[in-house]
Amino acid sequence: MDRWQARWAGVAGAVGLAVGALGRALPGLAGLGLVAYGAWLAWPPAGFVAAGLLILADQVADRIVGRRT
Repeated sequence: MDRWQARWAGVAGAVGLAVGALGRALPGLAGLGLVAYGAWLAWPPAGFVAAGLLILADQVADRIVGRRT
């Protein structure tokens, strides 16, 4: 394998990791967006508050799980 093939193999691996991470995160992001949009339909500032609270809750849960492993 020459150096160009090795570089393309590295790029392909990085793209595969990024696509996999996006595929795992996409359902959660879509749910967050839909809940925030629904709250915004009721009262526009509530959409921003709901989005902020959901992101904050996700970060807290991620750190709690991270400490346990």
